Amino acid sequence: GGRGRCRSLSLSLSLPLSPEAIVALPAEELRAALGSSGAQLAMARELRRRARNKEAAQRCRRRRLEAMAGLREELGRLGRERERLLRARGQAERALGTLRGELERVTRELLGELGDTSG
Repeated sequence: GGRGRCRSLSLSLSLPLSPEAIVALPAEELRAALGSSGAQLAMARELRRRARNKEAAQRCRRRRLEAMAGLREELGRLGRERERLLRARGQAERALGTLRGELERVTRELLGELGDTSG
């Protein structure tokens, strides 16, 4: 969209340089190439501003995609960690149940022995 508009604007002002050259040239060389024409210089600055904005938008989109990929990886890692922790909790609950059963058995056994010796 913007590229065609920039080209047509540069043609309508009959800029002596292509939009690509305007964007690529250092500011001093651009001023020297365009001379003192205020409209041409303003158009050249606008073309450069749009080009910088386009590059910034591309960097922003790339960073956003990289961030999303990183979040997907993190989500997968956290899901695996959650599964591991749930398995560990299940094992701990089973071990606790076994210990409680053993404690009840030993308690009954001791209380039974105490009852036998007191009589």
